[in-house]
Amino acid sequence: MEVESRAIRLQKSMGRALVGFFLIGLLASCTAADRGLERDDLFTIPIGTLPGELDWFYQGSESGVVDIQTRNGLIYISNSRRGKIMVFNSYGDLLTIVYDPSKNSILSSSEDGNLTSSISSWQFRFPHIISASNEGFLVVDRIESEFRNGLREDRQSTMFNRVILRFDKDGNYLGHLGREGLGGSPFPDILAIDTRHDNTIVVTCYQFLSGTWISYWYTEDGYPITTIQIKENQLPGIADGNDISVQIVRPDPREWLLHLKADIYSRMDPGKKLESRLYTLDLSTFEYTESISLLHDEEFTDMGYPLGSPEYLGTTLNGSHAMLYTEGPNTYRIHIINAQGRIVYNRQLEIGSDSKIYRRFKMQNDGLLVGIFFGSSKATVSWWRFDEILKK
Repeated sequence: MEVESRAIRLQKSMGRALVGFFLIGLLASCTAADRGLERDDLFTIPIGTLPGELDWFYQGSESGVVDIQTRNGLIYISNSRRGKIMVFNSYGDLLTIVYDPSKNSILSSSEDGNLTSSISSWQFRFPHIISASNEGFLVVDRIESEFRNGLREDRQSTMFNRVILRFDKDGNYLGHLGREGLGGSPFPDILAIDTRHDNTIVVTCYQFLSGTWISYWYTEDGYPITTIQIKENQLPGIADGNDISVQIVRPDPREWLLHLKADIYSRMDPGKKLESRLYTLDLSTFEYTESISLLHDEEFTDMGYPLGSPEYLGTTLNGSHAMLYTEGPNTYRIHIINAQGRIVYNRQLEIGSDSKIYRRFKMQNDGLLVGIFFGSSKATVSWWRFDEILKK
């Protein structure tokens, strides 16, 4: 009996220890998950119309659009309202500027001590989406005004009036990229340009009327490789009575794959989102791998804010997918998900409370996350070193 009692006491003691270890591990994992990632504020840019400033004022019915990209430590920024592209180093030195003389004063390197490198001009219409390569950068522009045949341009109609302008690292124009490659005909609405690890270029377009996503692939020199069309209503695993809305299609930076982030809605209860998924299309077999289910609206943070639907920032060179959630007024949460759908990194991102006018995030292929945040008088450029985390 004494031996049996000792065994029972030992068993209970071990059970309590295991529970204790489990709780300690759980608390440690929660602490790690909620730990914020340090933000590095690189530099600020004044808001205005001078050469080294960004214009963000409303005029008529159109506001400004600013895009940001980074590669090899350089920061590329497009400013649609003022018609210019600026390239900075991480210290905020303006290295290259390409500007539209009809929307800016004529510039020369002697006018401003900060303009110490390349200055060139180009007659932009509305430059916005930008992508960087080792040798220069690409920027989406229109070839005509937003009105044609009395119809306002929007996603309700398909207009082929987008081209991709190519510039070298000093801002010299190298010609445009169209659907057929160099000098080709205009694209429909462009939603993304991706420059992969080998400098191949992928242009993502969307045709609203047919619900078709089109992915155009080119060599570094602009020669066509392939064109992929994806119909939203042909994605696998969608139950009867549900609708699907693809938010963005992005190429894998290394593998012959396309990734699609989609939201699924109930047709019986319009507007009710059932789930968010990430699909992967293998371009060698044209078959989809098993989709990854993503956290969405029904999940709440500790502060009580719903996560909402994530913004898919892209896939990194090691195959991890980055999902950005809005957690609070000035707080975001980023999930780094592996190819099997497991969250391997869960970090909180904070930005300044004065940056409420406009916010934009972009992730580099290696995981470096860069953002630009507009306040009333300046824009702040910051980055988060996820590339260092992903190396571990």
